[in-house]
Amino acid sequence: MSFKYIIYFVIGGSVISAVTYFASHAKGLFAAFLATMPIMTLITFLTIYNEVGQAAVVPYAKGLIIMLVPWLTYIASVILLMPRLGFFPSLLTGFALYMTIALVIIKEL
Repeated sequence: MSFKYIIYFVIGGSVISAVTYFASHAKGLFAAFLATMPIMTLITFLTIYNEVGQAAVVPYAKGLIIMLVPWLTYIASVILLMPRLGFFPSLLTGFALYMTIALVIIKEL
């Protein structure tokens, strides 16, 4: 295994750890800010560019925009369903909606 993949793993894990830390200390807005910060896409753009070049970055960026619809559906369902269904049922329902919409989009494109 290449050393660069270990670096990618450590960077991703560091972001997840930071988000979890701040969210667990009642700093949900700051945790959300970290989670949605474009640092992960910036790093992903850089690594894709480094591996393949700019020709692969543009389709990836377009895919991010297209997959925003299923992701927003997932987040909205968790927000709306958690008070009614609880934590795990709302996550599972949101994930199922995400996968359904994403697979329909992928199949159509």
